Amino acid sequence: MVSYRALGEAGESASLLNEICKMLVNRHTEVTPAEKETLTRLLDVVPTDTGDYDYIRNRDQTLAAIQVADQPRVVTHDDLRKLSADSHALLERLADRLPPDRLEEYRTLSRVGEWGMLVNLLSASLVTRQIPVNPPERDALAALLNWFRPATVADLEYIRDRENTLASLNLTDQP
Repeated sequence: MVSYRALGEAGESASLLNEICKMLVNRHTEVTPAEKETLTRLLDVVPTDTGDYDYIRNRDQTLAAIQVADQPRVVTHDDLRKLSADSHALLERLADRLPPDRLEEYRTLSRVGEWGMLVNLLSASLVTRQIPVNPPERDALAALLNWFRPATVADLEYIRDRENTLASLNLTDQP
């Protein structure tokens, strides 16, 4: 979000629009019909020959790739069980690298179903302490981060800014 905000403040609207479209397409993020209509209008006013912006230049492909949810996603008990199991599994994989006091706090959050807080705090620990993670652990974290829509986690900065969170991890071949 910080990089997007910086583009907007710098007046780089074409670059910002291209990056937003790139994120939506690559993450397979569902948008509402109104959000897609707004993107369509924005893409209509930006010249396609502006800079090296693949998602703007290939407007029709970009719009076709953006997924629309007719209704907000209904979260089922199976979804919550999967979120619980996946977040708990990642926590346990990282347990030997986390400070004991933090590990106990994160396990408590897991047990009481505070998965958003758990994922955000776990991400914060991984980034700020530069705890080594391997590619499968990064991928597991990415899947958990993608579970949450940014608008619903405005106060959870590591989830909200998932791109920066993932880019800031201490990625290693060996944990």
